[in-house]
Amino acid sequence: MSLAKKLLIVTALAVEWLFYGCASYQAGDGTMVPFSSIQISPVINESQAPQINQVVNHDLREVFIKSGKVQVESTGTEAKLNVTLSGYERQTIATNSQDTALARKYALTLTASCDLINLTEESPYFLNREVSVTLDIFLDSGQTSTETNAIPLLSKKLAEAIENEVLQVW
Repeated sequence: MSLAKKLLIVTALAVEWLFYGCASYQAGDGTMVPFSSIQISPVINESQAPQINQVVNHDLREVFIKSGKVQVESTGTEAKLNVTLSGYERQTIATNSQDTALARKYALTLTASCDLINLTEESPYFLNREVSVTLDIFLDSGQTSTETNAIPLLSKKLAEAIENEVLQVW
């Protein structure tokens, strides 16, 4: 048998082995949720973060739509998500070297309480599940503008954490 034929056979076996290994591949993380559609109630803001509920409303819908695991609908769904923003904290984690009373870096923490209700059986999947995210900000351009600019990032991070809680295997 010539070298070319041996090389051709080895290549064919390698390609076959590669395709065999990929035959059972599925995109995603393989988790299945017990519902295919979800209604997201308007977010209630009981935190001290001003007007953040509109931003979280938008971000929640976006992350669920992008996940592709469930359909986001306004009526006729199998599950309903209720989110209440319950806390917004600002903690100094670094101070100015010239003036230790002047903050240089804050950790912003946004906390939400989430309820996921099974609408077909009228029972909860979970109640009062607390989801919390933290974002560090530097105050180089002033506290007000830096904190205002951080709100969309904090909201997106919270929406992703809530989506993970809802779509993970419990």
